[in-house]
Amino acid sequence: MSRRAHDLAGRLWESRDPGWRVLRGLLTPAAALYGGAVALRNAAYDARLLRARVVPARTVSVGNVRVGGTGKTPLTRWLAAAIRAHGVAVVIVSRGYGGGARAAHVVGDGTHVRSDVAGSGDEAVMLARTAGVPVVAGRDRVAAAALAIETFGARLLLCDDAFQHRRLERDLDVVLVDADEPGGLGRLLPAGPLREPLGALRRADVVLVRGGGDPPVAVPSSAAVHGVHFEPAALVTPGAPGWRERPLAELAGQRVLAVSGVARPEPLYAALQAWNAEVVQVLEYPDHHPYDTATWKEIGHAARGVDLVVTTEKDLVKLESFPFARGALVAVRLGVAVDDAEALVDRILGGRGAGAGAAAR
Repeated sequence: MSRRAHDLAGRLWESRDPGWRVLRGLLTPAAALYGGAVALRNAAYDARLLRARVVPARTVSVGNVRVGGTGKTPLTRWLAAAIRAHGVAVVIVSRGYGGGARAAHVVGDGTHVRSDVAGSGDEAVMLARTAGVPVVAGRDRVAAAALAIETFGARLLLCDDAFQHRRLERDLDVVLVDADEPGGLGRLLPAGPLREPLGALRRADVVLVRGGGDPPVAVPSSAAVHGVHFEPAALVTPGAPGWRERPLAELAGQRVLAVSGVARPEPLYAALQAWNAEVVQVLEYPDHHPYDTATWKEIGHAARGVDLVVTTEKDLVKLESFPFARGALVAVRLGVAVDDAEALVDRILGGRGAGAGAAAR
C-alpha cells in the first residue's frame, strides 16, 4: 500500500466527514461478507471440522488483528533473542510475504543468509540477517515448520504474523494491539482495518499493548497482558560480513534524505526529529516496495548534497544492493522493551508466567 493509499485508507476508516461516512456505509455489505467468511472459518476450526496440524515442537504465533505495520517483526526478533539466551533451539517461521518462492525453504541459518528478497520477501530476509537464529519461509507454514524441525532441530517455533493462520496448531498465541486504536478499528475490511473482529482476542494467550495500558477490549482472564514499547535504538549500515550498528547521535545536524517503503514510517521520522537531523527531502514508496534501477536513480538524484540516506531495516535489505557512498546509507533500528519481560519469556518457554497478565490488568 502506497503512502497515499495508506492515508486514504486512514481517512476512510477514521474520518467523521459525511462523504467518508457514506463511503464506509457503501462498503459495509462487503465487510459483512468478509466477516461472515472469517466467522465460518473460525467456527470450523473451533468445532474441529477443519483440523489444525500439530508439529513436534513448541509453536508460538506472533500476530495482530489489524492490517498495517504494528511492530510484529521487531517483536519477533526480540523474542528470538530472548529465547536463544535461554539455550533453546528456536527457529522463526515466516510466510515469506512478497517473495516468489512457494515451497518451504531456508532463508538463513542464523549466520548466513541463503535466500534473497525476490525469493523470500523483505521481512523474512531482514529477520534472517538480523535475528541471529535460523529463518524458514513458505506459503505452507506446516511444511515450513516441518523443514525447520528437520533441518535445525528446532524445539520452539516463532511464527511471524500467524494469528490468522490456524492450519498450524500452536501452543501459544501472542497478539500485538495498540492502546489507542482509532474508532475505525471496530470495522472489518474493507470498511475498516480489522482482519478479524476484536472478539478474536479471546483466542489470545498473551496480549501485548503498544505503549502500555489496557487492551481495546476485554481479554480472557487467563491471558497475560504486557505493555510493549518500540523506540529507535540505533543506526545500522551495510558492511562485511553483516550489518554494523552505529549510534543514533550520528544523525545530529546531518542533512538527510529519508526513504521509506513501509506502512508506518513514523518511527523513522521520530528518530530524525529527536536527533535534530535536517531532513532535506522525504521519499515514500508503497509498503514492500520492490526497489529497482529507476527507483535507485530517483533516490540518487534526491540524495545529491545530503550527508545520509536514512531508511528502515525492511528497506535496507533491498537498498543495500545498490551503490551508495560508503557509510551514507543507514537504517533506523527499533528497540523493543516489554513490561515484565521475564514473565513473558517464561510463558513463551512453557513456564508459569501467566500471573503477569492479571497483575498488569
